[in-house]
Amino acid sequence: MKITYNPCVKKKYSTDNFGILQVRRTENRKSTYFSLGVSIKVKDLLKSGLVSSTHSSHKELNKKIEEKILELRKKDSPDEIIVDDATNDKVSFIQFFKSQLDDYDKRKEIGTYKVHLTSFNHLKTFLDKTNRKDFLFIDLTSSFIRDFDTYLIDEKIAINTRIKYIKKIKNVYNKGVEFDKFVPIKNPFLSFKTKSAPVNKITLGKKDIETILKVEIEKKDPLYNCKNYFIFQIFAQGIRVSDLMTLRWGNLITGEILFYQFKTKKPHKIPLNFIILLRLSDYFLTDEKILNKKFDFTINNVDYKLNYREVEKHYQKLQKESIFEFLLLSNSTKPEDKQKLIDLEYCLNQWLEEINKIKHSLKTALILEIVSFAKSNPNKFIFPILDNKMFEDVKFNSEKNNLTKYQYNQMSSKTAYYNKQLKKLQEKCGSDVVFTSHLARHSYTGLMIETTNKDIYTISKTLGHSSLSMTEHYVSEFLWERIEESNESMNDSFLTVY
Repeated sequence: MKITYNPCVKKKYSTDNFGILQVRRTENRKSTYFSLGVSIKVKDLLKSGLVSSTHSSHKELNKKIEEKILELRKKDSPDEIIVDDATNDKVSFIQFFKSQLDDYDKRKEIGTYKVHLTSFNHLKTFLDKTNRKDFLFIDLTSSFIRDFDTYLIDEKIAINTRIKYIKKIKNVYNKGVEFDKFVPIKNPFLSFKTKSAPVNKITLGKKDIETILKVEIEKKDPLYNCKNYFIFQIFAQGIRVSDLMTLRWGNLITGEILFYQFKTKKPHKIPLNFIILLRLSDYFLTDEKILNKKFDFTINNVDYKLNYREVEKHYQKLQKESIFEFLLLSNSTKPEDKQKLIDLEYCLNQWLEEINKIKHSLKTALILEIVSFAKSNPNKFIFPILDNKMFEDVKFNSEKNNLTKYQYNQMSSKTAYYNKQLKKLQEKCGSDVVFTSHLARHSYTGLMIETTNKDIYTISKTLGHSSLSMTEHYVSEFLWERIEESNESMNDSFLTVY
């Protein structure tokens, strides 16, 4: 016995353009109407049986329709229930999924296209294994989702990845409902409540990063650039690899880097600290005249004429030599030893003062030079990762980046190559932590916590997060501090920057 349930607008007069929203129950061609007690315009009820999203109360009304149909179904025998909408038992979910993939492709949403394609391929493989030629919207039930999840488990796919695949299928399902391809009686995804596994975010500590800074690599070695990129990522507020690749010299405005983040399209800025400037100097200085400049100064009645590298090395040597002396003198009760300790501390502080003076002088000179270079090369990528000509038509701004598949694949392949190089850099540094491009982002967060006052708001802003909740995945404790003060505090804690 066939029973159907269809929402409708029942008008009082045929000339009316409005009426009472009702559910029509039809059995053996005999219809009974059940009022929802709401008057709406005829045009507001779509052919799909849903109230149009243009209606101010469409969510509430669609919920009322769903509840009324469920109420009527419960009164009827389950064996007599037939799907209410004629399209429900005909529309292919697979075909609609394909149309969505085509749409993502045409709109040049390459990243979205790829993640949905992966989910689609897994779904198709599962359907093939269960001997299903096609798959309709009506077939997408709670039990099917559970079976599909079980299949993914059998394929040894990690829980967070499984959840991601199912979410993409859910996205397409919701699009189908939104586009009136299907009228759901019940959301099949409501019962899918698998919890994601916690992700252990490994970071590099201050000592690890000092090791990277100190490791010597010849300029002709590909790892030289790799080291520069990685250090830049860390000290440029954990910048994402997509932004590292797409920064142009035109993004440098006086003492800051101003840009729109590739991932979020949100504006972001990074102050030019000394460590960043040294990394950038390899890509805008035609010679090392600025870096090799000699500075005159006097410490303990001794005159020196050294460049920054020489000052840094001298200070490092003095520090090492002082450690043993500090240990001996600190336990002594002799007045002369106590005076030696005071003199030693004073000497080290004098060297530190000179280092800071020279850093300030160099920073000013480098900023003047870099601003001049940036004005002459605004459309050139800062780092030689992507081909300038290949991306000359792309503006990385607040609008959607209409990358071609080839351009998108170039960014993906360059990221993959960079990650391979990072593994080699890891070996050279003798680190047990696996170096990846995203490790820089986590490590920056760790440094901010380790060397500043743990201000979650500051960290959120420096990372370019759009909300504090995103940052809470990285940190758990915080105090309030200003962004630039925290950055300078962290950057200045590194004395060895070459």
